[in-house]
Amino acid sequence: MKPFRNALALALISSTLLPATALAQQAPTILGKTDVHALLEAAPSMPSSPAEAARRADHYEAIYGPFNKRAAAAHAQIKEAMQARAKNMPDKATVERQAFAQVNSNPLVAGMGGMNRIQQMTPEQQKAAALQSAAQFQQQLITGRGRNSPEMQAMMARVMSDPAYRAKLSQMSESEQRAEIQRNMGQVAPQSSEEHQRVQAQVRSQNEVTEANAIRAELGQMAQRLGDIDAEFAKKDAAITAAPGNHQQIAREIGEKEAKVPVVELGEYGRDKDPEQMVRLELEQATRDRERANWELQQRTAIHLQRKTQYKEVASAYAAWLHQNIGRINTSMADPLRNTNTELNAAGFEDGLIGLSETLAKYTANATRDAAMYENNYQDRLANRSATIAGAKR
Repeated sequence: MKPFRNALALALISSTLLPATALAQQAPTILGKTDVHALLEAAPSMPSSPAEAARRADHYEAIYGPFNKRAAAAHAQIKEAMQARAKNMPDKATVERQAFAQVNSNPLVAGMGGMNRIQQMTPEQQKAAALQSAAQFQQQLITGRGRNSPEMQAMMARVMSDPAYRAKLSQMSESEQRAEIQRNMGQVAPQSSEEHQRVQAQVRSQNEVTEANAIRAELGQMAQRLGDIDAEFAKKDAAITAAPGNHQQIAREIGEKEAKVPVVELGEYGRDKDPEQMVRLELEQATRDRERANWELQQRTAIHLQRKTQYKEVASAYAAWLHQNIGRINTSMADPLRNTNTELNAAGFEDGLIGLSETLAKYTANATRDAAMYENNYQDRLANRSATIAGAKR
């Protein structure tokens, strides 16, 4: 068996000359079908005041229902496309054959005769065959006639990592390419056609795995950006809640005043704190809470709009990335064991982008609910105060 590095080097050169269509036939992609920007714009906005929040709370379904249905439809579109793509996965028997072939491609397993032969061995025979295969593999590496030289290793690393060098090699004639290899590793025995094809397949396979990992890393960077945006937003939102004059502070200060209200005789109702003073304090608290709620709405509207802008920036970055890299995305489901399909990773990221609009909508819905509560409480206390005054005049 020819040393692996010799074969790998020649295959790397040859693979740079193959057009992409010769490496894989890509199915039409399911990506980029959703207008994420339109969904982000469609998410209901923040109310401008507690009074508006109260009005909107009474018509929640009319305001949020159409958006929720639109977002759900966008999720369903991606989900259905992903499920349809998953139907192209090979059946169980095919996956088992792929797994068997993948194991047999390991040089140590191959040196033991392959899995069929290994399964027929006794444990003692397996151990002996493994030791012999490992020794043979090590010997092949040692006797590689320059193939493991620092110069050859440097060339291999450069081929894998330097696109400009790969482009230069691809423009060389076959004789020039062989001369470049020989300059680094010395004369090598020619490959058989079968060995050449086998190693080409191994190189293509490794390149696909490397490319898949690179694409997932790039998607991961965009996902990390979203995580950073949300983490920073959460800090700002918490700071608004805790800022001086917050609702807890108001409740504490009103509670201290209520503790000082004197107890009075209430006739047949017995004794209790002076109702008129208590009603006045309740109205004071409701008024201050309403004013605080209005202040928080303005602050939260600002950070909400900032996050919305940042979400749009990520959505635009993804759209530009997809446009530039659509040819790199592997849509094939033919070999799930190597996990080289990246279309489903990108589709999952797109589904997350749809979820951003729902995050915006959920935030405005919660802000609306809270502000409406303080508005309604204020209106109730105001009415109660009026009723108390009217009763006292009678």
